[in-house]
Amino acid sequence: MGLTTGETLIAGECKFQQSLVGYNALSKLERHVNQLRRTPNNGSERVAEYALFSRSGFKQSVTEAAAKRDDFRLFTVEDVVTALSA
Repeated sequence: MGLTTGETLIAGECKFQQSLVGYNALSKLERHVNQLRRTPNNGSERVAEYALFSRSGFKQSVTEAAAKRDDFRLFTVEDVVTALSA
């Protein structure tokens, strides 16, 4: 979990496993965020954004969800290496 200076909460999870990450990883992350009792300092509505990182990739259900949502992003090992090399 990470907090921004505004109302956005960034929640992510890294999976270093040999199997593809499924939709259940996102569901679990969303449940954890819903249990948090953080309210932005300015009293506005909290905004959550989600990220999943995977060593082995993602199941189709997850990639389809990420394609439809603005608040959810997927990152592979290659994405991270490329970002760090820039």
